[in-house]
Amino acid sequence: MFKSSENFNNSFFGSFAYQLIIERNQDHLLVQIKQIIGFTGLNDKLKDCYSQDGRYAYQPETMIKILIIQFLYDLSDREVLKRIDTDIICRWFVGIGMSDSLPHFTKLGTFKERLGLERFEKLFNAIVIACRESGLVSGELREIDTTDQKARVNITKLKQLFKKDKDDHDYIDRNSPDKDASFGRKSFGKKGWYGQKPACLVEPETQIVTSLETVPANINDKDLVRPLVEKEIKNIGSTIEDLGGDKGFLGPDTRAVCLEYGINDYIIPRKNSVRHLEGKDSIGFHLARWKRPAVERVWSDTKRKQGLARCRYIGLAKTKTQNLLIFIGYNLKRIAKVVNDRSQKDSSPPFMGQLSPFMAD
Repeated sequence: MFKSSENFNNSFFGSFAYQLIIERNQDHLLVQIKQIIGFTGLNDKLKDCYSQDGRYAYQPETMIKILIIQFLYDLSDREVLKRIDTDIICRWFVGIGMSDSLPHFTKLGTFKERLGLERFEKLFNAIVIACRESGLVSGELREIDTTDQKARVNITKLKQLFKKDKDDHDYIDRNSPDKDASFGRKSFGKKGWYGQKPACLVEPETQIVTSLETVPANINDKDLVRPLVEKEIKNIGSTIEDLGGDKGFLGPDTRAVCLEYGINDYIIPRKNSVRHLEGKDSIGFHLARWKRPAVERVWSDTKRKQGLARCRYIGLAKTKTQNLLIFIGYNLKRIAKVVNDRSQKDSSPPFMGQLSPFMAD
């Protein structure tokens, strides 16, 4: 069913040549990820996506690792395979021998369609569950936030081609190739955007994203609190104690969700919001507000380095897959950072080589 990895494991080029380079580059991100994260179990988890008949396919573990590199470094399908073909550490990380051929770049799109959105969500959740069970993230405070993500639509061209007159305000909606995209605005008076809105919960100590959602840009922030909180509680098994966020998340349902799940509501209140001013003088509220900048660093990192600022694809479903892959890579990067930071303070690092999120249940 799958191609063998014997060439990588047993050949001269698969061991000796790699070993010398890896030993000299222990600070490389991919080396750190592979040392800390065990990918064993991916093939078994995803084998139901493949037929028992036909030609041997590249292993799902191999394809997932290619996608991790792609979305860690914001590369196109062609660029990532070129990088793996010419970068020996990337080739070692993926597990393809020096003399082995790489999959054609079109196979990446086929693989993403084969797995589908639900399986990518399960892979994202598996990593967060492993972090929770190993103690890398706590169940205490979560910071909630959203950001803008521009659609793959040329607004200027649509204006030139289809705008009838100055009173025509619907020319984009009528002619946009992305029917799932919409206009959004973070707050009154600020410049808006056309596209989607990623939203997440972040554990501020480690800056690991524990829950992720992507919606059209016109969805109100306060309507995302329940989906994000319930995703983490039901899919990850977390017990969230405190929830911090900006004023955009204030609303009756936010308060209802916090009461329902026993969460301390530390959303920043408006000055005229008497109801939400309750309990805002507590130490927990000020601590949540002090830790809030952590979520801004998440957006900054993923936008500048991983391509979150713009949709790669047309349509909400494909953009959701893009964002899940971005944050799978981002969380692996943060895990490597957290583990290495802790290992410098402890002579016997507790997580090195022990985090295995993809093992069978």
